[in-house]
Amino acid sequence: MGPLVERFPSHCPRGHRLGARRMLVGWDNRCDPPQRIWICMRCSIVMHHRDYTWPLTDHPSDRA
Repeated sequence: MGPLVERFPSHCPRGHRLGARRMLVGWDNRCDPPQRIWICMRCSIVMHHRDYTWPLTDHPSDRA
């Protein structure tokens, strides 16, 4: 059995790159059903799992 890997957005809606030490990962129990949230540490914007279609594509600025 392989490791469990969780997908997350590569950038916040304002364009900040997300990843290790760049975002907080949490759980929103107020939603029905409860869902994963990510918080950008630069701008404090909260992103909900329902806001993203999977699989995610890379941010256009990553292609060069």
